[in-house]
Amino acid sequence: MPRAEPTRAERRAAVAHRRSVVALLGSVIVAAVILVAWFPAGALIDQHRTLSQATSTLAQLKQEDRALTAESKNLSNTSEIARIARQQFELVAPGEQAYQILPPAGTEGGATDPYSGDPGSAQPVSPSAAFELPPGALSSGQSVADASKGRSKGAGSQGASDPPDLLSRLLHTLEFWR
Repeated sequence: MPRAEPTRAERRAAVAHRRSVVALLGSVIVAAVILVAWFPAGALIDQHRTLSQATSTLAQLKQEDRALTAESKNLSNTSEIARIARQQFELVAPGEQAYQILPPAGTEGGATDPYSGDPGSAQPVSPSAAFELPPGALSSGQSVADASKGRSKGAGSQGASDPPDLLSRLLHTLEFWR
């Protein structure tokens, strides 16, 4: 049988049905856009990230707390306190004597040498001649006797090698007031 032409009422019903389906699909799409645009999905994702970071930080802090608790228990032990005092602060128990072994004379360790600025590594100065020598008067390899001979040669003349008097040293020290 041949198919009959739909009637006018049937066509109107089909168009109305299509319109309602299109309207339903359009309203679902608009609702989805509204939910994505105005619903705080980005904030929820950001909060989830912040929560996971806080959880990892909390786990790390709990681990540090356990380590500090164990260290606190160790520090209540007197032998541990004595070990740390010896190792870190070079302290000794009452009645003991501490000795520090210095490197041999003439060796230069450089900037990393802990004894590079030790005044005990310098040549000894006679106590009777120490007040006569201006700071830095001894060059390397020069003895106190050589330096005092040089001073005694020019002792009669008031040359530049004589140490300055008290007033000139005081003025030189307070030079920043000028």
